[in-house]
Amino acid sequence: MPTLRDYQQQDVEFLSKLNTMACFNEQRTGKTPTALTVIKQKNCRRVLIICPSSAIYQWIEEFETWLGRPCVTIKRARFDPETLPDVWTDGLVLSYESFKTIERKDKTIKGLVEYILDYPPDAVILDEAHRIKNTKSANARAVFKLIKVPVRIALTGTPAPNKPEEIYSILYWLHPDKFKSYWKFIDEYFDRVMIPLRSGQYYPEIRGFKPGKQLELQRFLETFSTQRKRKDVMPWLPKKDYQQVRLPATAEQKKYLKELREFFCAGDVVVQGVLDRLIRERQICLDPMLLGLKGSSPKLDYLIDYVKDYPDRPTIVFSKFTSFLKRIYPILQTYSKKIGLIIGETKIETRNQLKNDFQCGKINLLLLNIDTCKEAITLDRAEVAIFTDKYPPVGTILQAEDRFVATTEDRADKPHTIIELMIKGTYDEQLYKLIAERKSEIEVINDYKKYLMKGE
Repeated sequence: MPTLRDYQQQDVEFLSKLNTMACFNEQRTGKTPTALTVIKQKNCRRVLIICPSSAIYQWIEEFETWLGRPCVTIKRARFDPETLPDVWTDGLVLSYESFKTIERKDKTIKGLVEYILDYPPDAVILDEAHRIKNTKSANARAVFKLIKVPVRIALTGTPAPNKPEEIYSILYWLHPDKFKSYWKFIDEYFDRVMIPLRSGQYYPEIRGFKPGKQLELQRFLETFSTQRKRKDVMPWLPKKDYQQVRLPATAEQKKYLKELREFFCAGDVVVQGVLDRLIRERQICLDPMLLGLKGSSPKLDYLIDYVKDYPDRPTIVFSKFTSFLKRIYPILQTYSKKIGLIIGETKIETRNQLKNDFQCGKINLLLLNIDTCKEAITLDRAEVAIFTDKYPPVGTILQAEDRFVATTEDRADKPHTIIELMIKGTYDEQLYKLIAERKSEIEVINDYKKYLMKGE
């Protein structure tokens, strides 16, 4: 049976005294063993775990390891409600996608939440709890139906991914009696103004914290949650070595970007407004061929040279654009046979196999979609992470970066190099500065412990 680290034991001792609790420890600090040990100490039998699809099998393995009891999952398409009492005796892991009810104009796809309510669990663990940040989303509406479950645990390293007020959903799920209304919560803690729209209506814009309310909220968070930083509990962790590579734009890229800014079109590509234009700029900086435009890609050329120079170096490559990853995969495959690709459409079984192949050395180069692989995948054999592009929210980027950070001392000495590719003098380069500035807006929640310590 594995053992907890000292700080995890301390967290378990604190959380076990509560019935509704949160573990806001930073990614890769072992939130899963902490939560499962709390479940064990509270003698909860029927446990429901809601997590991203990609994390299902990892949770099953961890449940059986730490609790020594069976754990299963259910596919919505093959589910027979009458078998639920027999199948679910101990642990049940469900994805957000299968758990929620999907309402469409033509039909409603019933979520497993409707059946779970007939056999309520003793405890619920909500992994990556920030996924319910939008109170009106199907994820949030489904999870909110579980507010009467006796023991509820929220796990996330970023309780407020983009804005401080996004923590409301977690607060409501854990403390529904105290946080009954979203707008009452906003008016209690934040300033807001009504912005007039052309239609004659008004839009509420949430500003910063009211005087004294930031500290009040932070102190309340401390009463039911833990927050650990890797650098504090794992002082041996190496720092990430950031290397920015500013690539010169090709003549074609300069031409297309100039046309977009002046005429809102480039070749046959016509954009609809500023936001659309900026997306097209990012694509042109990646590879003009993504838009059917002629011209080479300096970023692809860099990756080809990199693979040639370092064929055996364990490397992961991130991009927000699946179309770019699909395009470069067969090209890089001609230079490295030990290569893999994980995108949104990659099946969970294939994803796990590729992860295992990378970790054991059968694959040295893994291409990853940032949104698909920002969580629930460990790739700490990697020595280098290359970002071909970055885009907010910053929480997503930090989660993706953490995929290759070693959390065991035996791998602490390996390189932790992050290479950021950008086209010099373009919006592509400006994004990195914008991302760095955006981080400060959410620190008051995601780093509440740091602020509390400053005030003491």
